[in-house]
Amino acid sequence: MSIYLATFGKLRYLGLAEIADEALTESGWVLLRTVRGLEMGRLGGHLSQEQEAKYRASCLGENGEQARGPEPMLQEVEFVANAGPEDMENYRRCRSDEERALVRAREILLEQDGLRMKLVDVEYMLDRRKLFFYFTSEQRVDFRAYVRDLARDFHTRIEMRQIGVRDEARVVKGIGPCGRPCCCSYWLHDFTPICIRMVKEQKLALNPTKISGICGRLMC
Repeated sequence: MSIYLATFGKLRYLGLAEIADEALTESGWVLLRTVRGLEMGRLGGHLSQEQEAKYRASCLGENGEQARGPEPMLQEVEFVANAGPEDMENYRRCRSDEERALVRAREILLEQDGLRMKLVDVEYMLDRRKLFFYFTSEQRVDFRAYVRDLARDFHTRIEMRQIGVRDEARVVKGIGPCGRPCCCSYWLHDFTPICIRMVKEQKLALNPTKISGICGRLMC
């Protein structure tokens, strides 16, 4: 048995799974049981004890605890099975249905009087027992009526998740000033604090358009 690193979810959560090496296939796509439910994940390589310790340490805050809302950024996940053709088709169908769900959810949001929030994306679990809605807002919002309307329209359990603008860039993806995909959308997992002092130390021009990412914050 070895410890493998997996990524899953639109926020690209990290999972540590204990898996027998001979149980894996070359595709790298697996079914995982996480704190959110049954999900499709992508496996990386197996980790040494030192690598595992570094991943655990990198996801801890200053108080030594993970502080990322309802779901921790790094989770202990259960390996269920390798993903077969039917699982991959179900996964693609979920992604396709999410596009239509996002459009419909935004239409319902327009009907909510005075609800000041921006709906960023939606995500189905593989068994469709949950539908996650990711949104940004500059203030606290009472979305209880909105959730009731969503549940009535989609006939499943609704989970609302407020995210920051950096996480919005991670979910939506995009092209950075360098001409490549944003680092946070495919390999950067930890948003470390960035301050203007770092810009000055590199002797860069203090031009907001040059030192800011597409999220509007200082580039990671």
